[in-house]
Amino acid sequence: MTMALLGLAAGFILVLVILLLVLLKSDVKPLWKLVLVLIASGFYVLQYESLQQYMGWPADDSLPDKFVLIATDVREPNRKTGDVGIMYWWLRDSAGQDQPPRVYRLPYQAELHQKSQQVLQQQQAGSQYVATTMGRSAENAGLVVRFKKISKIRHHKKK
Repeated sequence: MTMALLGLAAGFILVLVILLLVLLKSDVKPLWKLVLVLIASGFYVLQYESLQQYMGWPADDSLPDKFVLIATDVREPNRKTGDVGIMYWWLRDSAGQDQPPRVYRLPYQAELHQKSQQVLQQQQAGSQYVATTMGRSAENAGLVVRFKKISKIRHHKKK
């Protein structure tokens, strides 16, 4: 946990304590006091979970519609341990080229693993690719991503 996140959490807890003290001294019905405290506490949990996305931890969000794959880290499934495997993809959204790359956590798919490795090898050799998410496939119930080789002039322009 970073100091910034710790500070935000402490600040929000302070606000909750002040709310609690104000409610204890007010003439509001006890049921409303409880509802207000529960809502504020629920908002704290939501805020804390939302901040995790900004700490550099992998996002579980959907992939952008168009992106450039920068790097991957893959843990393949292991039948002995029951590990289903996972893929981490670092990518840059084509619509936000001024934004820093973001890491996404994806369930392991052998086909996507193989495609991403091929694309990364060709990118290291000088080729450039843009990826497009196509949603989920009915055949294998997995994410469908199409990689398209582009010229250096058209390097993942905005739509």
